[in-house]
Amino acid sequence: MTSRPSRRSLLRGALAGAIILGAPGLASCRSTTAAAGGPAGGPPRRGGNLRVVVSGASTTDDVLDPHLAGSWGGGAVAKNVFDRLVAHTNELTLRPRLAEQLAPNADGTVWTIHLRKGVRWHDGKPLTADDVLWSVRRILDPANKLPAAADLQMVDIAKSRKVDDLTVELRMKQPTADLGALLAGWYVYVVQNGARRFDRQHPPVGTGPFRFDSWSPGERTRLVRNEHYWEPGQPYVDSVEILLAVEADARLNVFLSGQADIVHELSYVQARAQQGSSAMALHPSPVGTFHSFNMLIDREPFTDPRVREALKLAVDRKAIVDSVFFGYGEIGNDLYGKGAPNYADGIPQRPYDPERARALLREAGKENLTVTLHTAEVNPGYVQSALLFAEQAKKAGITVEVAKSAPDSYFSDVYRKQPFTQTGWGSYALEWFYGQALLADAPSNETAWRRPAWDRAFATARGTLDPALRRQRYAQLQQELWTDGGYIIHSYAKWLDGVSPRVGGYVPATVATDDWCSYRGVWL
Repeated sequence: MTSRPSRRSLLRGALAGAIILGAPGLASCRSTTAAAGGPAGGPPRRGGNLRVVVSGASTTDDVLDPHLAGSWGGGAVAKNVFDRLVAHTNELTLRPRLAEQLAPNADGTVWTIHLRKGVRWHDGKPLTADDVLWSVRRILDPANKLPAAADLQMVDIAKSRKVDDLTVELRMKQPTADLGALLAGWYVYVVQNGARRFDRQHPPVGTGPFRFDSWSPGERTRLVRNEHYWEPGQPYVDSVEILLAVEADARLNVFLSGQADIVHELSYVQARAQQGSSAMALHPSPVGTFHSFNMLIDREPFTDPRVREALKLAVDRKAIVDSVFFGYGEIGNDLYGKGAPNYADGIPQRPYDPERARALLREAGKENLTVTLHTAEVNPGYVQSALLFAEQAKKAGITVEVAKSAPDSYFSDVYRKQPFTQTGWGSYALEWFYGQALLADAPSNETAWRRPAWDRAFATARGTLDPALRRQRYAQLQQELWTDGGYIIHSYAKWLDGVSPRVGGYVPATVATDDWCSYRGVWL
């Protein structure tokens, strides 16, 4: 297992004044993929068509709009066509992208963004402050209903302004201690001033390492090298084909048949079978994605906190990590953000205690409880962990009936509609996840957690510039979630990629961070 990442934070820079994103001791602006050696060593080579296969979405969910693309496949396309202002490293610190510097005022109510010089859009236009302001305005426009609005809701766009062509001043509605952690969120890409639509009739124009070429929704997207990319010497390959396949077996078959050079998100059974294979180098992510059973706490029987705690105690987490993920992961403690700054690792690990679970259900008048857990083969390990949990819960007198749905309709027809489901999230800052999944009006409030007092406490913590006090306040938020929330986060499982020996420059990446599904530093 990978050791706990560093907890360095750009907040330290904020307290001293400006955050110099490329400063010593912080993450360098250079991609780690650029420096990695290939299987045979030696310098990077230019040319060739890189083919990758990643889990996809339906034809209607596979979109080119980077502010809307929520699937892994859509995220891979957005990552290579567009750029963020800042991005997370594998250690969940920040790396500069289009922004060279973020500078808060004394109380975190005004942030000044200094943009990188010499960046051009794929159509040759220079990147300017107008593009940044347009992107934030588009994200926050209520008519667009974009999920990134949850990340930037504290920005007062009406009072924000362009200082000069390369400087933006964002004013906050409330003090914000770490704007960079939110600007690095999944959807927060910079799009060109005036861009409203992204489709075949309106091909996406970005500043990223690859230009858009063609797109078959739900099947594949082809990108070609941006010859004028701002990172010197990158990218190396002439083109990238991003192939989509919902199921893990289909993805592996695409790779083994020679139609792909990288296969993302292998299942854990596949990884064990492919260990030692000459056709594939196996790369686990440094930090895992969480795997959770989600209870809607406003639906029976989960309205009773004793029932929620009983179900949390009925999970043998180590057995799931060992048996389902074959050791590629760590046990979870019902909290998001393991390895991230301000994660409350001081909260005791919740044990497997079926006798205590049985006693709680007896106290709640719910002995011999029966619940239905809805699952699907949408991510490796989902079905297997659900079935294993059903066996484990029997010792607490709980019957867990596992209902398996079709993968392509799970998130549209089951998730957040049924009271007991499954999800997994990549590793970002707590600020980002809370805005996406735990605020009362969060776009992905998948546990029906709606506590106005908790929301207010989160706003206070998010605006606390003193690092020790901020950590203390985040710990209090997490204690309430751990005690009373609807998440059963049983595991942090590694994301597993298989890479052909003909691929150089590949570096294992934590899901959703800057190097994840980034092909700018990869060569053939």
